Amino acid sequence: MRSDSRINIRQFDLEQDFQAALNVWREVGWLESAKPEENEGIKHMFEASEFLVGEVDSRLEATTGFIPAGLNYLGRELSLHALTGVVVSPLARKQGLAGRLVANSLQQGALRGDALSALLMFEQGYYNHLGYGTGSYEHIFTFDPAHLKVSCKPAIPERLTAEDWEAIHQSWLKRRKAHGFATPGHPGIIRDTLSWKKEKSYGLGYRNASKEITHMMWLVREKGSHGPLDVAFLTYRNYEQFLELLALLKNQADQVFAVKLKEPAGIQLRDLIKLPHKQSEVTRGSDYKYQSRAEAYWQVRVLDLKKCLQAASLPGPEISFNLELSDPVEKYLKPADEWQGLAGRYAVTLGQNSSIAEGFKEGLPVMECTVNAFSRLWLGVLSPASLSRTDELAAPAVLLQGLGRLLALLPRPQLDWEF
Repeated sequence: MRSDSRINIRQFDLEQDFQAALNVWREVGWLESAKPEENEGIKHMFEASEFLVGEVDSRLEATTGFIPAGLNYLGRELSLHALTGVVVSPLARKQGLAGRLVANSLQQGALRGDALSALLMFEQGYYNHLGYGTGSYEHIFTFDPAHLKVSCKPAIPERLTAEDWEAIHQSWLKRRKAHGFATPGHPGIIRDTLSWKKEKSYGLGYRNASKEITHMMWLVREKGSHGPLDVAFLTYRNYEQFLELLALLKNQADQVFAVKLKEPAGIQLRDLIKLPHKQSEVTRGSDYKYQSRAEAYWQVRVLDLKKCLQAASLPGPEISFNLELSDPVEKYLKPADEWQGLAGRYAVTLGQNSSIAEGFKEGLPVMECTVNAFSRLWLGVLSPASLSRTDELAAPAVLLQGLGRLLALLPRPQLDWEF
């Protein structure tokens, strides 16, 4: 084990650290080139985010950052710490550096007032040791756009490019938001998103009389002219606009044999696709094969219990219980740090006026769980009974049943943003 005195964590400085960060990101395979002029998009991301760096012997060997963002919880916008850019060079692996960087970033987010944090993971449960719990399944379809069951005739759209990043960001802010939807707080993040694979991507969309983009899609062509054509993201304000975007995709079917699309919230996409079973059999083994799959690729954790509980206004009989909460992040923080995670004993009420207070109340049933499991319960990822079987949560059966009936009112959360 390398001596801890060789490791230092500090704030990222764009002028001083940009080249060194690019070098590390290229070294781990995130980038093909470490030339600054070929990575303007990443520079925009650094400018719009707050990053920490990990040094070994005064050399930058790791990064992590967070993007100021928001998350929709039953129609209320909560401040989200969107964790990104967790990269450790081959030289600094297995030194606990990533854990310390993420814990410090979480601490900054908590002290800043963020209600919760989310991230995209590269493997199931990888960030459990920092208090994150796995989010819901997202359904991803690959299909022949000729089989879309939409009959509307779309208007001729406007071609959108990376230069439209500010207007596209506004379309994100004003899009229809479902439970769990995350939204970038700074337009520079969208600028970065549009810069990735710039040569292979483009947008199609529509504006209103005020020149606002009301609905659009960003498309990435990874392979040849026949696809699959990847719909990187959609924004729209109502169902009619969504159908118009699908009709645009259908118009591509004379050349594009396959489209990849993530299922939007509140819609069962197979209702809008003809002959899915036949497509699956006929295209088996093809580069353009019909496919539907489920992926749980994001994780979430609560940072501010009071803010998160106050957002949970749930119709139905109130349920009160004591909560003994553990938080694995504390082992990555120093004893003198101002924020030590969320471990402790609390009295919780869930219902129309949900609340949380420190300390147990006499006579209430007790739930014991990690912040990982509690975050999943609060967001509505799984029922309390399911979490008691597969996660670290224990409570009396009558409490699990009552909470299950109450929390069943939560829609399935979807993140809708890959940051």
